[in-house]
Amino acid sequence: MNIKPTVTLEEVTKENNLKNISFGGRYSPQNCNGRERTAIIIPYRDRKEHLEICVRHLHAVLQRQELEYGIYVVEMALPTQFNRGLLANAGVRTVREIYDYTCFIIHDVDMLMTDDRNLYRCGNQPVHFLTLSTKHGNNSISYADYYGAVVGFTSEQYQKCNGFSNLYFGWGGEDDDLGIRVQSAGMKFIRPKKEIGMYVALLHDGDVSNQRNPNRYVLLSQAKSRWMEEGVETVQFQRLALEYRKLYTWILIRVKEESIVRRYQQYLEDMTSRVPTILLSNVLPIEIVVAFSVNLLFTYVMMDIEQLY
Repeated sequence: MNIKPTVTLEEVTKENNLKNISFGGRYSPQNCNGRERTAIIIPYRDRKEHLEICVRHLHAVLQRQELEYGIYVVEMALPTQFNRGLLANAGVRTVREIYDYTCFIIHDVDMLMTDDRNLYRCGNQPVHFLTLSTKHGNNSISYADYYGAVVGFTSEQYQKCNGFSNLYFGWGGEDDDLGIRVQSAGMKFIRPKKEIGMYVALLHDGDVSNQRNPNRYVLLSQAKSRWMEEGVETVQFQRLALEYRKLYTWILIRVKEESIVRRYQQYLEDMTSRVPTILLSNVLPIEIVVAFSVNLLFTYVMMDIEQLY
């Protein structure tokens, strides 16, 4: 594929194969009826250059795949920390009001597929479209139960697992939580063949507004008992803007982080009593269990240091 390192939206709108896009980033094939109606939902913050590259790439690919689709960029008003799962849920809730989509694909802004055979369609199980990525060492995914970057659900599947958790403010954890939800709902992710699900990751500097979530392992340890209580149907947000732009629909939301955090404070306070269950559980990948143990040890050390002073 022709993956350009830089591109502007002005350049994109001049490309011949993109002139049939309706405002809001909607497209329908000219010579056939799409089997599905696919919504691409991009949780977004402060990646303008990546967004322009990703949108151009998606339009070109999805038109070649002859999909009926729309692209939706969901952004959270500052100063709230980035919350990918909450943005995905807010996107799904909003998009349902706009059009009767049958397939929802949650797509990171910095990921570009490299093979047209990686069809952006939903299946009889949720789909994890990524098998290999330049973001990870040796072009492989981080671990077998990694479900980040690009995932797809039918409307029924998303409802069945209650979507993403809304509690992961900052970086990390929401995709592992999603994997637990899918498994708990009696489903499993399927992937394309390894050579087909390859993605190029656009490079970027660290995001000061998206620091690592220090509570992610605590939340993950209780994801299996919490997944039915909070998710897409309980997401709380205020929609500030809904703009039908030339190449995508822009959705701006506001959330009250402090009120949402207050709802799961009990999980953080219950951390120590859950340690044996966490370490013996086979639900979480071993990488998460080890990382949680290190995080917990660090917490105890810091508590001892605070007592010294």
